[in-house]
Amino acid sequence: MTWFGLTVLACAEPAVPVDDGNPPAAEPVYRFGVKFEPPVGRVVHGLGQWQEYNAKYDALVPADQHPASQLIFIDIGDTPRGWRPQNIAQQIESYDQQGRIPHIDIALRGLQPPRAVLDTMADPLYAIDDEVAHTTKYDSRIDDLVQIVLTYGRPVMVRIGGEFNGWWNGYHPYDYPKALRKIVQRFRNAGAHNAAFIWCYEPAGPDDFDAHNGAGEYRWFPGDDVIDWFSIDLFAAADISGPLMLPGRGDLSPYGRTLRFLDMAVAHARPVIIAESAPAHYDFANPATAQAAWNEWFEPYFKLIAARDEILWFHYINYDWTQAAYYAQSGWKNNDLAASPLLSQRWVQELVRPRYLHAGEKHLLRDYETYR
Repeated sequence: MTWFGLTVLACAEPAVPVDDGNPPAAEPVYRFGVKFEPPVGRVVHGLGQWQEYNAKYDALVPADQHPASQLIFIDIGDTPRGWRPQNIAQQIESYDQQGRIPHIDIALRGLQPPRAVLDTMADPLYAIDDEVAHTTKYDSRIDDLVQIVLTYGRPVMVRIGGEFNGWWNGYHPYDYPKALRKIVQRFRNAGAHNAAFIWCYEPAGPDDFDAHNGAGEYRWFPGDDVIDWFSIDLFAAADISGPLMLPGRGDLSPYGRTLRFLDMAVAHARPVIIAESAPAHYDFANPATAQAAWNEWFEPYFKLIAARDEILWFHYINYDWTQAAYYAQSGWKNNDLAASPLLSQRWVQELVRPRYLHAGEKHLLRDYETYR
């Protein structure tokens, strides 16, 4: 039943509802009340960052199941790529043209050295988060990003220093949270309120994400006032199922660390994004390992999403990791769904479930229409 607003006139008859045969649309309900949160019972479907493989993904997924968001990675340290903010702005606009919310990862470093190189470095804490926190050296680059997001004006997810305590990123305890706070404050001070801010863990790192010193300073946690979403990246089967403790050691397993981080998100009343995910150690081009990937990674992955209702967003990275030297050296395999008819069929069958929110339903996200 639809009610039409009427202008009040002298001697007007009482307004009469017009029954169009449809039930009234229910207002969305949001559990956490954070920016760009999907309604209760829905999980946002997102995609990774490699355009060639994303095109292959789009070809195998029906149009009404296309992803609502897409990853973009930006290193603000000195790298061989140079600093080209106009390219970043163009890339963000291209995502919007595809109907996707940009999910930006701002890395507080330059390019990552391979493990063999990192092991030879005098200081494995090579990142620039300490400089971001305590100097003005990178402020102009941060402000470039602020201006890009502010000018864009539409919804953007901003993840700062993803996988914060992983050895591979080289971030500095106690300086990292200060750097994150500084960046968020620069966005907010400039009026870039179309951005939601994300704090992201990877369970290959230690479970010291909530550790603090005697003065109450956190090693990694930047504070509830600068975080809209918690986030986690999941690549190994051991991250999403299996024993909770490492045999004979008394330490939490990767899966145990995943659950403890999710528990922290619930304790802080924050929803969770699986910002990056793929079964990195399975080769989809091999039918036997593709089947193993479904049994050992995909099924537990979807069960985790279903069981933990604080998980409200995910990104799948559709990519053949052997094409990038950094990942190939780490033993990562071909995770292009197009390489496996079995997996592509089962993936599409999963996405048709009503819990997943795709590109055509972005308007249901909390505050989405405010920034359109």
